[in-house]
Amino acid sequence: MEEIDKEMLKVQEDLVKVANAKKDYTDLANRVEDLRNEKEKILLNVAKEKNEQSRLMELEEFLDNQELKIESYDEELVRKLVEKIVIYEENLKEVFKSGLEVEIEN
Repeated sequence: MEEIDKEMLKVQEDLVKVANAKKDYTDLANRVEDLRNEKEKILLNVAKEKNEQSRLMELEEFLDNQELKIESYDEELVRKLVEKIVIYEENLKEVFKSGLEVEIEN
């Protein structure tokens, strides 16, 4: 990300020089916009990864506080762990809140 910031600063400086010289600065303005968009995508990915890590830590903490042996269906456990179950003709897909997906063949 630091590299993008440095490149964006340099391109912005070049943009100011070209604009002050009353030359066409369209390409430089487009490059600045591209760099801003790239930086925004990186920041969104970082936030998404932090959110996923946080959910995994919550899940791990929850599991650590559970009994080691599950002997019957536990509604609370299912609601804490499972986001959704998708049913297909040939298999099931279980999507956990952590983002993990497991396919179960019939």
